[in-house]
Amino acid sequence: MTHVSLHRCRFVDFPPSQITALAFSHPSTPASPYPPPKNLRLAIGRANGSIEIWNPLSGAWVYESILAGGKGRSIEGLTWVQDHDPHGRGLLRLFSVGYSSVITEWDLTTGRPRTHTDCNGSVIWSIAVQPRLHSSEKVNQDDQEACAQKIAVGMQDGTLTILSTAGGKGALSYVKTLQRAGTSKSRVLSMVWQNKHTVVAGMADSTIRVWDIRTGRVVSRLSLNKDRGRDVLVWAVRALPNGNLVSADSRGEVCFWDRDKYALTQRIKGHDGDCLALEVGGINGDTVISGGVDMKTILYKHIGEGRKWGQVTLQRFHKHDVRAMAAYECGKFSVIASGGVDMTPIIIPLRQFLDEAQLEIPAVPQSPIVTSVPESRLIMSWWEQEVKIWRIQELGYDENKGDELYLFPGEEEGRGRKLLSRIVLAVKSSRNDEYITSASISSPIPQNGGHVLAVSTIAEVKLFLLTPSRPSSGSTFLRVSKITIPDPLRLEAPEGENHSDDGMEEDIDLANEGARSVRISPDRQWLSVVTPDSRVLIVKLAVDPPVGPKSKAAVRFGSSVFELPRQDRPEIAPRAPPPPATDTPSKRQLKRLAPRIDEGDLETYPRTINHHLFSSTSDLLAVSDLSGYLDTYTLANFTWNLNPKNPLLPRLNSPLSILAFRPSSTTSPEDRLLLITSKDNHILELHLTTGALSDWSRRNPPTHLPIDFRTLKSHATGTFFETSQWEAKQRLWIWSANWLWMFDLLKDLPEVKPRPEAARGKLGSGAGHKRVMTGGLVPSGPILNPPLSGPVKTGASGAVTDSEWEGEGYDDEDGGGASRAIVPTGTQKKRNKGGAKGAFWSSNRYKNMLGFLPVGCREEILIKGEGWRNGQVLEAMEMVVVERPMWDVKMPPRFCKDAGGPARGGAM
Repeated sequence: MTHVSLHRCRFVDFPPSQITALAFSHPSTPASPYPPPKNLRLAIGRANGSIEIWNPLSGAWVYESILAGGKGRSIEGLTWVQDHDPHGRGLLRLFSVGYSSVITEWDLTTGRPRTHTDCNGSVIWSIAVQPRLHSSEKVNQDDQEACAQKIAVGMQDGTLTILSTAGGKGALSYVKTLQRAGTSKSRVLSMVWQNKHTVVAGMADSTIRVWDIRTGRVVSRLSLNKDRGRDVLVWAVRALPNGNLVSADSRGEVCFWDRDKYALTQRIKGHDGDCLALEVGGINGDTVISGGVDMKTILYKHIGEGRKWGQVTLQRFHKHDVRAMAAYECGKFSVIASGGVDMTPIIIPLRQFLDEAQLEIPAVPQSPIVTSVPESRLIMSWWEQEVKIWRIQELGYDENKGDELYLFPGEEEGRGRKLLSRIVLAVKSSRNDEYITSASISSPIPQNGGHVLAVSTIAEVKLFLLTPSRPSSGSTFLRVSKITIPDPLRLEAPEGENHSDDGMEEDIDLANEGARSVRISPDRQWLSVVTPDSRVLIVKLAVDPPVGPKSKAAVRFGSSVFELPRQDRPEIAPRAPPPPATDTPSKRQLKRLAPRIDEGDLETYPRTINHHLFSSTSDLLAVSDLSGYLDTYTLANFTWNLNPKNPLLPRLNSPLSILAFRPSSTTSPEDRLLLITSKDNHILELHLTTGALSDWSRRNPPTHLPIDFRTLKSHATGTFFETSQWEAKQRLWIWSANWLWMFDLLKDLPEVKPRPEAARGKLGSGAGHKRVMTGGLVPSGPILNPPLSGPVKTGASGAVTDSEWEGEGYDDEDGGGASRAIVPTGTQKKRNKGGAKGAFWSSNRYKNMLGFLPVGCREEILIKGEGWRNGQVLEAMEMVVVERPMWDVKMPPRFCKDAGGPARGGAM
């Protein structure tokens, strides 16, 4: 029997960053009969300078990668450009601006800036890209300038600059500066291209101005009345498909303008404060959505025979200011992504606004930033430029308290943990101000030698030695000393490849190589580095324990860095483009012709490595990429080789959310690799020595997984295997930001009746599920599984025994310190009929989880007390649930008094 104690920890003060910009990689094509292009991506820019790349994947919304920011950086505008290609396979390029005079083009493959282009002006406030060339337009294919899209940027001093993207990746050239309008304080807050030759800008001086880029002159000036003597700020401006304009301003009004006379046709005041974001949609541009500081998201549509605009409905999806929106429609896929000060991206159905619920993406990181060293009871977290390491206090046991384990007495503040070390990466130059991309801490070095810590940014790899303080010093902390990585090291290229032109061996400066991911093997003998361009490097380590009480452990490097080969993969065939129009299409044909889907090209970005880990025996290494491919390596005679069975491993239908090795048992070695796909939460297990599915995976195909698990809208973030050396037990724990599941791998899952309507990826518009009408009201909350309920058990210990896993379900109230786990409800027990009892279990209790991690070593305890057999032996196990409650995150005051928190007023 097992006694499980859960430490509920909320001291990891990770600071989520506000969402400041959103952009889809493709323009909307609502009339298209085709599904969205496979290369469609959503870029989410944050106030800390980071950009997240998401794959909508027909409604699955998979987090793929992050372009890490740096100290003092910010993202205030994003836009995508596609290089011209007759077949729609031009390169997709991402540009950003952020409170400087520089435009940055990003390399998605490496996660680094590709180029920085200085506009030689004042601070850039807005950015907009010229509409892409339509398939029906006739141009000279050899004229790059005519085919290339242009970018317009608006400055703080009221000027507009036009740049050309001709020349391919990394090329951005100055074209002209348009006629300056207004005073030096007329900031260009927002922009849109009305057509290929006309740019419309919303200003900070109560005006909207229209420029013709061919002449560079202002052709029209649209005036808004001042608001109580103050200038009106035009925060957003958009163009409808017919050329009419829509604007949103600091008065909370949405204004509609005629395309020809540029005259105001209608205005609607729907917001109580500044309206900051605006988007348009619909096949004929018959839908407008706005968001503002009052947290409202308002839908406008044509009403009545006069085709006047009217406010149809409003929702409060966000808990703070709505700062950014981006819309995309293609076929049945129709969504708006919105974000703001509450740091939570929300996917809102556009065409089905009243019929489907929104999808709320958790604000916490989608990849783990917390790990543990169970043997030393350490918890490590990392973000931006700092690493923190805590020790979790041991639980005590008093036989007079029966079955309760409790924390030893101490001060309430900081009780149960001790901060041992805080490491802030030094910034010696502007080149080294990047945020941390990965961190790895080793298992304990013998003879109290401490730990080796590896930390990477996109530009550097750093190693540190963490040495425990001596017991005689009377203090408990970890002394940090830097480990120098030898420079240079010899690079051993994969067989058949040369890295130098003359065929000679190449040297590598590993410390300045940068990395997406770093891992120290469990036996501390290998350091593996995944470089920004997804090369897999590995170097031998020799960690010598201290030889005396006053000495420290020593870390030595091998003389060579080995680059591991990756399996050659066939190029992913793009979707065939739609049939082109005839050479001279009629007006009726052009009207009926669906806009062409430009698939776009992401080059080698789909081969970017997203997972990377060693087996617990340190003789196997596995990596996976965004295309769903796996590469595995084996260690033999101190040499790493590509697994001979690697060609037999399948390609998954989506990127992996989980990659984990199943611990070895008496009957099976540790060659079983467990995979969880991000699109539909399928669990697969492969034998790497044979390339085939394991026995468990054959007996438990994905169709046997609980439907509630397969239809979860948030993806798995981490996993933990629970094994026992005293009894037969193998449990798989899977956690995400808002849920926790357990599968008993020694029990087979029951067969589940298929429910086609619940399949992921077939959710209508690409946002949430269909709403359920109750009493005429439409719920507007996030899509979550219903919470488990049942009788409450309380106690300071948070202990749960094996017998309780199979009892009646229960949930307990929110509490602090350690807390009880939750066991299956009666509903879940009914689902288990026909299969092994207790084969799975789930909980939705914990919110915004950063980690579900083991701490301490499993041990046997002798327990007495009421309800226990005299001298009963239990196997004790401790877990840490690390949460980041959003109510504890510092945010500026809200605009509305009735929204909770102090109010603020006036234009921003």
